[in-house]
Amino acid sequence: MRVTSTAARRYFDPLIGKRPWRASLGWGSFLTFEFGQRVRRGQFWHGSWHLWLYMCSRRLSDPQGRVVTSESPRVSIGRVVNRLAAHPLTGVEIERRGRCTTFEFGRKVSLRCAPFSQEEEANNIDPADYWMLFMPRHMVLVARPGSRISIQRSDRAQYKE
Repeated sequence: MRVTSTAARRYFDPLIGKRPWRASLGWGSFLTFEFGQRVRRGQFWHGSWHLWLYMCSRRLSDPQGRVVTSESPRVSIGRVVNRLAAHPLTGVEIERRGRCTTFEFGRKVSLRCAPFSQEEEANNIDPADYWMLFMPRHMVLVARPGSRISIQRSDRAQYKE
């Protein structure tokens, strides 16, 4: 079911002010943030709230002007992302027309997610999701190319964990 960017933002309300108990660099350049109760899924531990930044360009910046992007060395990305677990999620801004989402942690540490490029998005036959917020009760909020945001069951084939 499609939702507006304003409605999508509200799904993050239970996480505002909470620190992820794990923030990590996964396969490739995927980033994951674990919030809430620890839940075992197969051989992995996730949070009951699991934010997965998937196929999008990322830019992480802090008040001192330090920047790490999707293109930065993997070691640099991992080091900075791991530190985010010390900071609460303080804001989420979803810009529908700009196709960007900004996650704010602590004192103005921002993580901005956007399409890799408009050309890639337009020419991709089966474009992948930018980010997914897995929530309790088997629900997932998904940001997709073309400014599409939807909520659906996470226990269906496409998102089965």
